[in-house]
Amino acid sequence: MAERVFSIVTRPDTGLELFEIIQDHVRELHGRGMARTVGYEVMSNGRVILLKVRGPEEDVMPSDETLESVLDDAFVARLEALAQELVDGFHVPSFAHCASESGED
Repeated sequence: MAERVFSIVTRPDTGLELFEIIQDHVRELHGRGMARTVGYEVMSNGRVILLKVRGPEEDVMPSDETLESVLDDAFVARLEALAQELVDGFHVPSFAHCASESGED
């Protein structure tokens, strides 16, 4: 499935709060019928949370409208206040690992 993955790098003092914000937001989106579209994953190091937005079909990326509904202004503002870094860098049909996960420098 084609997806956009947003990497949210936490600060040591905000990781749990960021996780709870993301978890609650994804749960709310699932309640609005977006369970197949939106998900999240916590990297094993606990410092990076991946917010995943899937496209409607195998080779189709999510639309701008879908991204805007997932990344609404209020949600992004809450993340930016707590995150060390917010990166939209992974465009992958399969799972992507950050450099620290794969042992690269």
